[in-house]
Amino acid sequence: MPVIFFHAGFSYFHGGFVGVDVFFVISGFLIGRMLFREYNQTQRLDLKAFYWRRYLRLTPVYLFAMVVFYFLAGPDYSQTLWANVLYVNNFLPLESMSMPWTWTLAVEEQFYIVLPLLLSLLILPFRHALGVLLGLFLLSFIIIGLVASNDAQLWHQPYHRLFSGKDNIIHYFDTLYVNLHTRFGTLICGVILAYLTVYRARWLQQVLSRRLLSTGLTVLALVVMISGVMLNGNKQWLGESLHLARLNLILDRNLFGMATCWMIVLCSAPGTTGKLVNRFFSARLWYPFAQLSYSMYLFHYMLAVPLVLMTVNILKHSPGPAPLMQHHWFLLMFVGLVLVTVPVSLLTYTLIERPFINLRKPAAAAAGGTAKVAATA
Repeated sequence: MPVIFFHAGFSYFHGGFVGVDVFFVISGFLIGRMLFREYNQTQRLDLKAFYWRRYLRLTPVYLFAMVVFYFLAGPDYSQTLWANVLYVNNFLPLESMSMPWTWTLAVEEQFYIVLPLLLSLLILPFRHALGVLLGLFLLSFIIIGLVASNDAQLWHQPYHRLFSGKDNIIHYFDTLYVNLHTRFGTLICGVILAYLTVYRARWLQQVLSRRLLSTGLTVLALVVMISGVMLNGNKQWLGESLHLARLNLILDRNLFGMATCWMIVLCSAPGTTGKLVNRFFSARLWYPFAQLSYSMYLFHYMLAVPLVLMTVNILKHSPGPAPLMQHHWFLLMFVGLVLVTVPVSLLTYTLIERPFINLRKPAAAAAGGTAKVAATA
């Protein structure tokens, strides 16, 4: 929902794209937990079954979305849809992408291809699997630092100037924002949490039972998450400092991922705070949105563009002085976008997503009883 707020142009949610980082953490956590449970029960990973389940979960409705995009946007804007079919659209420059908002699916699918191979061949067979995972997480910081420091346009400008014009934004997007090697940190963060819940659950409970430590980590996580949203919403906060800009480039997304992991842990806590958080996110109100979230993600942008253009056109031709695109207009656009996106997503979920999800269940059950987790991942 924050991502849809952001794409609707609602100015309070200019930092809403941090929802992508939350999504990556949750995705890494769910997939990692499914794989760890399977390995814990069978001492092996059924890679063929895993890849087939992922294909059935992501691809059918995605292919349908590509067809819809082709007819809506026309052939001139659909020349690189082949890259979407292969989940390599994030390798292309932003201006060459078809359905550019689906770069996250490319990153996710590339990670899904690599992760089971790493786990089965290089990580799980050895005693220090957690150390290897932590090493990969540390490596993600190093890679971001190397990429950023070897790019003068990123490394020698204050943070706000990275987003001060179209060329700067596109450069940031192509260089640092959409690539697996610069975004796998939050995915690995979720995988590490999954490992801890499967193999170190008692240690997690001990951390949660220490009230002072638990409260301190909760406050720290909230500060990191709120700061991340606000900083991405107002990039002037770091001023002209190059040091702060560089630190933010290297640290911000992975720190946000760590904070998200702690909030997930908190949801399982027996204390009052954990119960409240868990009760809020477990409310039945969110269930329809959780079921429809993938279809909403695929189709919302196709619906947002004509809605925004229509609203701008109405405002331009309104009598009297031209009204500004103020907050209430963006809020109305968001409400309109949700009202249009939900029924479209419900239709595609019912006719395409759900039937293919049901096809996965026998394979998931055969892979060590992980069907329940797989059904939502």
